[in-house]
Amino acid sequence: MKRLLASAIVCICVLPAIVAAQQKGTLKGKIEDHKGKPIAGAAVRVLRSRDRSSQETTTDQAGVYSFELIPDDYSLSVDAEGFQGGSMVQMQQVEEGKETIVKTIKLDKAKARTSLIRGAVFDIDGRSLQGAKLKLERVPTAEEDKDRKRISSLKLDYTSNSRGEFAFRVPARRARYQITASLGGYKSETKVVEVHEDEAVPLAFSLAPSSSK
Repeated sequence: MKRLLASAIVCICVLPAIVAAQQKGTLKGKIEDHKGKPIAGAAVRVLRSRDRSSQETTTDQAGVYSFELIPDDYSLSVDAEGFQGGSMVQMQQVEEGKETIVKTIKLDKAKARTSLIRGAVFDIDGRSLQGAKLKLERVPTAEEDKDRKRISSLKLDYTSNSRGEFAFRVPARRARYQITASLGGYKSETKVVEVHEDEAVPLAFSLAPSSSK
């Protein structure tokens, strides 16, 4: 009887793990440079659309990454040292027991030097906001605006991680950028920063609840 009871307890403990494993699907892809060479060590993050929970991993020597995920829609973010952009977000659907292959993401090499805009998104009580959407756009400096100088276009997207953090790598030259942070249930906030050559600029957003929250 004791042996039977012990076996039943083991089955009860193991069954949820088996069920959980069956409920997951695989999200897999590859990161390459513009010449088609794999990028090892690239940081890849997925954000679940339903509850904004995230998971992170890095690519292997072949530039491949893989996640085992609960079926849902996921946004994908990529960040690799030495490459432009720092982020590429796509919506991918993961299905139970199936493997979803993401189209190969190609990143352009960054210039020899870059500047960094790094910060975090919080609510008005100081709590980190995961899954906030950040949009960066190059805008004219005061001098460029006065001289009506044409500027090169630059637009980047990023999704804040589990600590509310974000980072944009931009060309190492004097420039002005407009950055907007937004998240469902909160009012969007926009800030403008001026970046100088080889500079790291800190930036923080504090989002207030929207009236509908």
